Amino acid sequence: MNKTDNEQFENILVLTDIVEADLMEKLLSEEDLPFYIRPWRDVNFDGIFAEQKGFGWLMGRIADEKQIRTIFDERIGRKESD
Repeated sequence: MNKTDNEQFENILVLTDIVEADLMEKLLSEEDLPFYIRPWRDVNFDGIFAEQKGFGWLMGRIADEKQIRTIFDERIGRKESD
């Protein structure tokens, strides 16, 4: 998103797959929360996703972490274990 230029972002959630990533992108955009989804890619295999780790990180502002986790837990239903 474009609001991220001067803000501190941290890893908040591990996303399991692209479906979770797409859903969180939609939900956080609706709430107007700045975020960034950073997929994991294995450079040894020309950008193929490292599926054993999950899809990637959802990054957001530290101040928004509780709200992001609440949205995730209520709408997706999987409890994050990290």
